[in-house]
Amino acid sequence: MAALISLMILIPLIGAIITFLTKTRQQARAVALLSSGISLLISLFLFLSFDSASSSIQFFESYQWIGSLGISLKFGLDGIGMPLVLLSNIVIPLTVLFAWGETKQANQFYGLILLELVGVLGVFSSLDFFVFYIFWEIVLIPMYFLISIWGGPRKDYSAIKFFIYTHVASLVMLLAIFSLYFNAWQISGKPNFDMFYLLENYSLLDGWLLKGIITVKDAIFVALLFGFIVKMPAVPFHTWLPDAHVEAPTAGSVILAALLLKMGGYGLFRVILPILPNSDSPEILITLMAIIGIVSILYGTFLALAQRDLKKMVAYSSIAHMGYVTLGAAALIPLSVSGAMFQQFSHGLITGVLFMSCGVIQHGAGTRIIGDLGGIAKHMPKLAFLMMAGFLASLGLPGMSGFIAEFLVLVNSYFTLPTFVILALFGIVFTAGYHLWAMQRAVFGTFNEKLGHIHDGANYEIASMAVLILLIIFFGLNPNSVLNMMTTNAEHLVRFVALRGVIT
Repeated sequence: MAALISLMILIPLIGAIITFLTKTRQQARAVALLSSGISLLISLFLFLSFDSASSSIQFFESYQWIGSLGISLKFGLDGIGMPLVLLSNIVIPLTVLFAWGETKQANQFYGLILLELVGVLGVFSSLDFFVFYIFWEIVLIPMYFLISIWGGPRKDYSAIKFFIYTHVASLVMLLAIFSLYFNAWQISGKPNFDMFYLLENYSLLDGWLLKGIITVKDAIFVALLFGFIVKMPAVPFHTWLPDAHVEAPTAGSVILAALLLKMGGYGLFRVILPILPNSDSPEILITLMAIIGIVSILYGTFLALAQRDLKKMVAYSSIAHMGYVTLGAAALIPLSVSGAMFQQFSHGLITGVLFMSCGVIQHGAGTRIIGDLGGIAKHMPKLAFLMMAGFLASLGLPGMSGFIAEFLVLVNSYFTLPTFVILALFGIVFTAGYHLWAMQRAVFGTFNEKLGHIHDGANYEIASMAVLILLIIFFGLNPNSVLNMMTTNAEHLVRFVALRGVIT
């Protein structure tokens, strides 16, 4: 098969360059939509051609780059990466469409969005650790500028905080990657940044650090885990996220929540679970992941319940929902792991609708403060319908994708982590509470006349949200279209862990 993955990454990159060079807003958004649309078509072809019964890498590509250092351009997809590649290619064109009316430095705005697509596609398909890290860092730059140029009043503070948190975590992760790299080089006498090769050689690490306090293996594991959970983000490394979301433009918030957060969860499945059984303290590390997951669920839920700003409430809800990903991964049951993978995919669609809703309300009513709204459904009926659907999906209504994800995680995690699941059930109750309470106060009831004349969302905004809602319902009723490939890889991961004696 042709080099479709590299072509899928190259087209939005070329599109970004062209977009930066365009002279008018119309040209910029047309190029952005066209290039991201072509990338979507390629991903759909890959998705429809994907063999869900195989856990091996498909559509593999390899090109020599820096041979003296063992660096190659290697790309491939399995059941872990394929759904996220599809998600990325769905979200970006819809984000471009949603932001169709952007006028401020439009060529730079749409060009940065395309660069985000390049970065996340590279992360989800790279099989060389060095190239993976390059793409991992690439996504920080356009997001920093999206926040700092098109953001709100505290945009500079939020952009810098976002960059510092995520970049420092990435540097810690880089130290762990180099540790794996030099260890494998010492053993084989040949440099190689191949991701699977380095993860396999993790088992050969030996020695103690800090006079027996922690082993080298566990230190590398924790460093990698740190890099991923800060990106998700998980409590207590979450404080950059609400600030970034509140100040970011709507398009930036959608990309940040729907795609960039998923990079952290992807790292759990691609890197953390494969090396977990070869660590020196797997039981302790599993418990650590479970604690991080449940604390994120409960803390994020209660913080969301206390928010006055609708967008900040959605931001904290993302922290809680990503906690299910960590909890499901820690449970190490095939369906809990595949449920965690599906949670990533589902949350990407749902959070897109929620942040778009916040953007439409801000544009139409001039405020996102829940107490200052009220009765807007009368003047914004289309927005109210789609927002209600998004909130119901977020709280886990059966028939929508969010229900499938959380059901799989909680039911199957109970077999190995019953106490943590019982605690997580409290989060579900309060999740329904803050969603319904926010809808009641902001959308229904008596209209707040102080808002003056407000208007519904533009047709292109409503169309973007409607497509996401349709996809949420489609994958809620037909989850196997992506869940089967996730389950195949989850079974492979858990089988490997079981063979090492970590679980029975």
